[in-house]
Amino acid sequence: MKKILSVFSALLVTGTLLAGGLVTNTNQSAQYIRLLSRNASTDVDAVYYNPAGLTRLAPGLHFGINNQTIGQGRSVMTTYPYLHGAPDREFAGTVSAPFYPSIYAAYNTGKIAFSLGFNPVGGGGGATYDEGLAMIEMPISDLVPLLESQGAQDYRLETNFVGSSIFYGFQGNVSYKINDIISVSAGARYVMARNTYEGKLENIELNMGGTWLPASTVFTNIASQLSSIVAIPATVAPIITGGGGDFTLAQLEGAGYLTSVQRAGIEAGLAAIGVPAANIPVMTLNQISGTITGATPALNTQIASATATSSVMVDQQADVLQTGSGITPILGVNLTFADIVNVGIKYEFVTKLRVINETTSDFTTGINPETGAPITMFPDGAETINDMPAMLAVGVEVRPMERFMLTGSVNYYFDKPIDYDGSADREVNMIDKNFMEYAFGLEYGFTKNIRASVAYAGTSTGVNLNYQDELSYSLNTSTFGGGFGFRITPMIDLNLGGIYTIYQEGSKSTSRPMTGMSSVNIPFTETYNKNTWVVALGVDLHF
Repeated sequence: MKKILSVFSALLVTGTLLAGGLVTNTNQSAQYIRLLSRNASTDVDAVYYNPAGLTRLAPGLHFGINNQTIGQGRSVMTTYPYLHGAPDREFAGTVSAPFYPSIYAAYNTGKIAFSLGFNPVGGGGGATYDEGLAMIEMPISDLVPLLESQGAQDYRLETNFVGSSIFYGFQGNVSYKINDIISVSAGARYVMARNTYEGKLENIELNMGGTWLPASTVFTNIASQLSSIVAIPATVAPIITGGGGDFTLAQLEGAGYLTSVQRAGIEAGLAAIGVPAANIPVMTLNQISGTITGATPALNTQIASATATSSVMVDQQADVLQTGSGITPILGVNLTFADIVNVGIKYEFVTKLRVINETTSDFTTGINPETGAPITMFPDGAETINDMPAMLAVGVEVRPMERFMLTGSVNYYFDKPIDYDGSADREVNMIDKNFMEYAFGLEYGFTKNIRASVAYAGTSTGVNLNYQDELSYSLNTSTFGGGFGFRITPMIDLNLGGIYTIYQEGSKSTSRPMTGMSSVNIPFTETYNKNTWVVALGVDLHF
């Protein structure tokens, strides 16, 4: 049963909400949304994209205030045979981020520029799974075939999950203009992680012969039945001591040593432990007692398992907060050639980050067989690795004429050294190659004050099948964007943009041990899909 609830831990490992690598957001301004390529920016959003390029701003103070509204749909189709709707059951989730702000400030002296920035560098959305998750429901669905011989016909349950994950970034840079061609920058980002969720797993029930019963009751009854079988040798010991050990159950009932109810209970117990029906009538009481005594160690194991399973089938809620922080050193270079070509280069070092559980209530996933203490999913004070990878960002802007600009960007994420399994105690290889993002944008000015843009961005993920599951899958993408820029006054620029991202469908053929039968693996295939849309508004102020 641990697998039923352990899936919730994956929900708290932050991921990119839109543009960027596996855990890094790069959609950090309205100008990005309409151009999709900002790595060579020399506007105020260069605080994030190209800090060294801030020396190209006009001397003075500059502010940028941006917000994005983001919606994302996720879909996983599974062929797991025991789920309702099999073999093509779909589980859907939605991610919503109505407020996704980016705020920048820069002061350029002409030779030196100082800048500050705030944005969500990871996560940034709230997730809702109205129909639950496949990994939660699969173990429950297994109970029907597992208990079919005892009358199980169907299952039902209620689950709910509302969670959020956001990594706030507070960035500061100092940029220096060496000459008219070369500028450099150095800075750092303080990353503050905050993950929250409230979840429930309630009303797990099984249809036993037409009657719906709580699953916890079903397993409590199983434990009681097995315990009554284990007790049979002690119950019949006085009869054996009195000389009845060599008689069959029918003979003992006829002589008045057993009631019909006692006889039926013993016969049912023998059948439950696998004694052939033809053997039961001819077995003596000594043979019956010896057979059950020999089976008692295995029966005691089954009793412990049924009791533990019953304890995790009760209604449970969880309320968890995870927090942590880390620092990202950042270096940059900007190259300008004849005011026609501008090149931005930025390197972000790896961000070492751990999140720590602050648990108000928790899921019980099992019972420690040695101590009897409950095993919980999110022990208070436990740590999870949430490192963010190093990133190399390169961009170029070309202005062949005053009102026309071409731009391209590449982001390369060094994912292979990152421990994406989240645990220091295990090593799971999830990355075959480093993630890469590339983008192209075109902007044309109809007048000096009105500009329009169109753009395209693509990604190439490097994860392997160990990374892919219904919550953390990564897919190659194609993003199409566009928008408008308006010069309201010499002091005010307004940017509007929108994008839509298409994800390349992915799939994974896998298997899982059937609940209660670890030697039986059930094969199935998962098919992954997503879609994302964004609208953005940004205002730049120049003083």
